[in-house]
Amino acid sequence: ASQGSDEVAQSPRSVTNRLSSVRNAIKKRGSRKELSATLSDTRIGAGATATQPAAVSEDEAERFRITTFESEVDPIEIGLLNTGEMVMYRKVWREGKRYIQGALLKTDVFVSALIESPFQQTALSAMSNLSVAYQGEAIAALGGGASRDYYDSSGELTGTTLYRTQLSAPLSGLDILLTVNSLPAGPGGSVITWVAFVIAGVLCSGFYVLYRLGAKQIDLSRQQQDFVSAVSHELRTPLTSIRMYGEMLREGWASEEKKRTYYDYIVDESERLSRLITNVLQLARLTRSELHVEAKDVTVSELMDGLQSKVSSSIERAGFDVNLDVDEAISQAKINVDVDHFMQIMINLTDNAIKFAANGARKEIDIAAKPRSDGRVHFTVRDYGPGVPRDQMKKIFRLFYRTENELSRETVGTGIGLALVHQLTTAMQGAVDVENTEPGAQFRVTFPVVE
Repeated sequence: ASQGSDEVAQSPRSVTNRLSSVRNAIKKRGSRKELSATLSDTRIGAGATATQPAAVSEDEAERFRITTFESEVDPIEIGLLNTGEMVMYRKVWREGKRYIQGALLKTDVFVSALIESPFQQTALSAMSNLSVAYQGEAIAALGGGASRDYYDSSGELTGTTLYRTQLSAPLSGLDILLTVNSLPAGPGGSVITWVAFVIAGVLCSGFYVLYRLGAKQIDLSRQQQDFVSAVSHELRTPLTSIRMYGEMLREGWASEEKKRTYYDYIVDESERLSRLITNVLQLARLTRSELHVEAKDVTVSELMDGLQSKVSSSIERAGFDVNLDVDEAISQAKINVDVDHFMQIMINLTDNAIKFAANGARKEIDIAAKPRSDGRVHFTVRDYGPGVPRDQMKKIFRLFYRTENELSRETVGTGIGLALVHQLTTAMQGAVDVENTEPGAQFRVTFPVVE
């Protein structure tokens, strides 16, 4: 670029107007040309500038000369020195010579005043880190999440970038990077979190329920298979005995002394078969919710007399002695029960006692009726066998539950007798439980007394 100068003798006002028009015309970025003017006194000499440019009259105006010249000015730039300071400068061309105008800036003070202070006043500073870089080299790190005030290289600026931009001129050499430090939940964040917890809880509960249902179905299927196996065994045994003794009697192979014994076996096995069929039919009614209870008021003594006639013979033929005991205080008390269901309950309990006390040292079955302090009546059936394991006291009243493995069991039964006892007792507003005695076990059936 070259510099030209014109010396024009004119008034100060005209020069000012001309400078103003030139400045308004040149507004774009990049190199621009400027007009400058100086006031000189002719008495001092050409090129000499007046030291006191005070207002003068028109007569004295001829003494002064206004000199104008044009210069080319480059845009302001910013740079980073090796010492770490920043410099803001521009180039000026005048009379064929280049001049550099600028200012030396302390980087930390410059960044703190120009960038950090406004950034810290925003809510964004709590959730992000701000990094300042010059041409890819980090010069400052700001924000609550920053662990240090500097970075070693531009590679450390990489990460989860939230926003990146370059500052406008004259700071176009500086890059601003916002990296995520922590993002707060939005207005619906807490709702989404709770919904996620609820959904997770529902899914976990659903999986657990499905698991439990599946486990119960598998267990029920196994128990039903055991029940079918047990019923098959229970049906086959009495039928085989009845057939064998019947054939012996038909063929005349039994003496007169043995005939009575064979007849008794046939009767016993028939009764056993009848009880088994009754239990199965009762189970079918309970499964279909077709159980009918025809309750009526009956005295305790009447119930015990009827029970004695039904169980005494089967107990004695099994090799046991039966002891019946009715407390006189409640012998005439009335309870509201279905007599057939009551008899089935007590027969099932008696059969259970005979079955599990078969190997006991004491061959006795105690059946008693005793009063309770709360106005109820206890009907108890006690044996003198090994008793019931403590961990199985509540399980034995479940349908198809057996304390022994079906393949290795030593006792007979189908696993529905005690379950029917529990369900029939509950249907008549009673309760049943079991307790271990020394020795043996005692089942208690409780009914309220009718006022």
